[in-house]
Amino acid sequence: MSHTVTAKKTKMVEHVDIFKRLLPLARKGPSMSLSEVGEFMALTSELFREVLVAAGFDERQILRLTTKFRDACRRSAPWKPTSSKVPGRPQDGADGNRINRWLLPKEHKFYADEKTATLTEIKYYYQALSMENAPSLGNKEFCKSLVWLLGHNIEPGAYRDPLQLVPIDLKAVIDDASRIQSGHLVPLDRGGKHEPKNTFLMLKGSNALQGNYTVDELLNIMEQIVNRHKARKK
Repeated sequence: MSHTVTAKKTKMVEHVDIFKRLLPLARKGPSMSLSEVGEFMALTSELFREVLVAAGFDERQILRLTTKFRDACRRSAPWKPTSSKVPGRPQDGADGNRINRWLLPKEHKFYADEKTATLTEIKYYYQALSMENAPSLGNKEFCKSLVWLLGHNIEPGAYRDPLQLVPIDLKAVIDDASRIQSGHLVPLDRGGKHEPKNTFLMLKGSNALQGNYTVDELLNIMEQIVNRHKARKK
């Protein structure tokens, strides 16, 4: 037996072990305790990296994407006017002017308790694994177990940009993580909460288009614009 075949079988055994630990937690749904959510997060991160590396993606690019997920979910956006290390700049890449969301005052718009912020990050991992050209996880039972969090099964192509309703190519996202951003159905400035039911990954262009509108408000505005243009052509 070749070394390559042996390595592949070893990875398959490791994945089976991860799924055995993930599935009972996934079945608990939002009733998971904080420590269980932490365990779920660690296993998810491990599975994500291993599956993508096995599919031929570069580990450094994967790390850039997972760092983006962490900064968008458990960490806040820059929350002070300027960095504490580089005056006049919102962040400097070292301290990033970011903070764990649960350390902020509860009334702060970036606040989220630790469990909620971590569940949001978990959601982003599996949204990514539901993008076009994502590798299949190969475990049907587990892929059906997170509908309570995602609203769909974990399968390539199941997730679409929530505004344009177009597929998002995971290969393109891993090549350039700036293609996607974290969005909110109801913006935080408008009273929306940083929680799984209000958060999603979206294309950068869609996020710019949404601005500070809710998705419903934007769709209504777009419909009115289209109708006015149609009326003008008559």
